[in-house]
Amino acid sequence: MEIVLNSKFFAHLSIEQLGEKATELGYDGIDICIRPGHPIQIDNAAKLLPQAMRVWEKQGLTCPLATAAVDLNQPTQEAERLYAACAEAAIPRLKIGFWQYKADDDYWRVVESARTDLAGFARFSKQYQIQTCYQIHSGSCLGSNCAGLMHLIKGFDPKYIGAYPDLGHLALDGEDWDMGFSMIKDYISVVGIKDALYLRQSEGQMPSYIPCFVKVGEGCVNWHHSLRKLYSHDFDGPLAVHTEYKFDESIIRQVGYEDIAPPNLDQWAKDDVAFLRQVLLDVMA
Repeated sequence: MEIVLNSKFFAHLSIEQLGEKATELGYDGIDICIRPGHPIQIDNAAKLLPQAMRVWEKQGLTCPLATAAVDLNQPTQEAERLYAACAEAAIPRLKIGFWQYKADDDYWRVVESARTDLAGFARFSKQYQIQTCYQIHSGSCLGSNCAGLMHLIKGFDPKYIGAYPDLGHLALDGEDWDMGFSMIKDYISVVGIKDALYLRQSEGQMPSYIPCFVKVGEGCVNWHHSLRKLYSHDFDGPLAVHTEYKFDESIIRQVGYEDIAPPNLDQWAKDDVAFLRQVLLDVMA
């Protein structure tokens, strides 16, 4: 299992600087965000992604995953250009955006519509040999836990559609990890690394507890159990660290808040990878 740095909060860095930062912080590679405001965007990805891969390879880094904008959830020609760029750069996975549930929607109709869109992404995956990944995200996103994710992806070919469980979001809206893992094990491709807990608000505020992201190892995730489960089933995909810390409820339930930098970013990102490496040593012993 290689540990890669999601570039969400490093949009100010050039391609070369991002590689230097990932190396400095102790990561094996990069989960590159291809989004507005970042050095690599859909409009320039065909040119810059292959260049970036050459730079990172020289720096001793991998890039097993690209992450699209959170609203890229339609299999449009624009989305197809991103698949083509990933294929040219030999990036094997692309995480697409999210489908949202709105109050009073008919859940099963929303799922049916999303699965129709997902079938379009699966066609891109087959054409370009780039796996489409869908991330678990707490809140009103479809696929807010393993059961919800399987409503979306069950029946698709795992070669083309991959599950992307996020352990921090599962700590908030999830289910028993052993049961959840059993649901998605045939599809699991990437694991998102966050940690989370519920903080008590001041007396009289409602709800009494709100979710908060924290450093890895300081929240509700049982890391030894979670990673041992992956290791015991020979999971060899990337662990993508998202470096999300100390966000309150108003932020944590959103998607696409990459313009809000967390505190102590570099030090805590370094601490996260060191913590994960120690846990992996423990579970493999």
